[in-house]
Amino acid sequence: MAPSSRRGDRVRRREFDASEPIVRIGLTEEYDRIDFSVSGEFDITDLTGSVIMEKVENLQRWHAVPETTKEARAVYSILVTAFAKRDGADKLRRSLIKKDYAARIVEVGSEVSIDGRAISNNVKYRVLVGRWNHERDARKSLDDFREEFVPRVVRQVLKPSTGTLDIQNEDFTLAKRLNDGFRIVPKSDDCQITLFDVREGTGFHWEREVDRVYPGILEIRVDHRGLLMALTELPLEEYLKGVVPAEMPASYPFESLKAQAIAARSETIAKIGLKHLNDPFDLCAHVHCQAYSGCSHRDDRASSAVDETRGQVLTLKSKVVESLYSACCGGHLEDKINVWNPPASPHLVSHWDSPDSKDFKEYDLKREQDVEKWVEESPKVWCNIKGRKDVPNILLSSERSFRWEVEYTRRELESIINRKSGEDIGELLDIIPLLRGDSGRLMEIEIQATKKNLRVQRELNIRNALSEKYLRSACFSIETDVNEDGRPVTFRFKGAGWGHGVGMCQVGAGVMAHEKRKCNAILKHYYPGTSIEQVFGEKSTEK
Repeated sequence: MAPSSRRGDRVRRREFDASEPIVRIGLTEEYDRIDFSVSGEFDITDLTGSVIMEKVENLQRWHAVPETTKEARAVYSILVTAFAKRDGADKLRRSLIKKDYAARIVEVGSEVSIDGRAISNNVKYRVLVGRWNHERDARKSLDDFREEFVPRVVRQVLKPSTGTLDIQNEDFTLAKRLNDGFRIVPKSDDCQITLFDVREGTGFHWEREVDRVYPGILEIRVDHRGLLMALTELPLEEYLKGVVPAEMPASYPFESLKAQAIAARSETIAKIGLKHLNDPFDLCAHVHCQAYSGCSHRDDRASSAVDETRGQVLTLKSKVVESLYSACCGGHLEDKINVWNPPASPHLVSHWDSPDSKDFKEYDLKREQDVEKWVEESPKVWCNIKGRKDVPNILLSSERSFRWEVEYTRRELESIINRKSGEDIGELLDIIPLLRGDSGRLMEIEIQATKKNLRVQRELNIRNALSEKYLRSACFSIETDVNEDGRPVTFRFKGAGWGHGVGMCQVGAGVMAHEKRKCNAILKHYYPGTSIEQVFGEKSTEK
């Protein structure tokens, strides 16, 4: 795949050979220096593949730093919503134009083919409004669309960043100044590349810097801000061996690891050409796409799960579908359309994480009183390990995610909200739930205060706005303790689950596998209506 083969607004066709897709994964961005080492012989090439240093074998630590660079030129627009069909997008565009908004349609996504057979088509039609030179100016108009939509600001790069960067080894015996970037190309499959001080989990409670070891080709280049980014290019199955143990503990029951491998493979193919439209890679290595840890967390069981499901994906009508997943749904899956922008996906719908929904007829988790009751109870659902026999220790630890509680003083929460929003809200008075999804996850709240009220939309934004490092999920009740004057003293959030709750619940999958459910049964439960198909590689002989 050419590094820049799919830039721009129009859909592209992505063709892979029958053996295996090659993917490009963004590892780091906005670094003022990247340090690396290589375990064996390698070439250094420019971004087009022309050799600059050949058959280098130097085990020292290398440094790459930007020398003279120029930031990318970009414009910012408001993404109002998206449609699966152009007709719906055009209808909204005309409606917005009548209201004097400069609306337009942008076609994004790609058709993915393997050996000439189309296996995925994720084309969508975005309705965008305006063109601003600065993101902050675009954000000022977001409120114009919040009543009907869940808008957000998107960037379009008009002119890519350029510049020079210097690379040298530790004792300066090898050094070079290069334009825009370079590629490290190992000369053998067992040669690996270490990146030092990689930031991971930014904004979450596991945020840290670690050294990461990666297989495949590694590319370091000038990023949009004129700093440095690193990305890797490698076969899909090799990539998945670094995804599965990063996304699901490798000691989970084996059938759940296989389900994770198929879901991760499907998610990768389904999102090619749809995410990171302005970047020279397909997906990033973080929770925004899928966590990828290279060789650092490699595990034989996880690798075997990838090997045993080689080339297998989830499909609807013979097309690969997006296969979202989260750590723990808390007992009820959320509908994708409630978490992300339309269009809807028929296999990513809300339902109870249980073989029998009749047990929960009394609940409507869109109602506050039912959510308050739900988060206090221990319902019989797959992701609840209470009362189950001989549960592995790794699944026992999920109990703290199934139900959780966080408490803040009023002043603590004011400080968090002020910092996260960039607004001085004054004295916090109340937090009002305005809209919940089918699983009880909050989709919109109003923060009431003496100087300013704030509306927060989207479950991830709500989790971020009310916590130092994100609340575990947006399914929570709000309890307030007040003083004798009726002013709040503490806010208590009692919640269920960890993550967005769309698609496969990983804890639930682990418990299903522990109770002898096979991989295909797990996937049918979490992605109803889908089938498992082999789109590349040899057919599995497993029965």
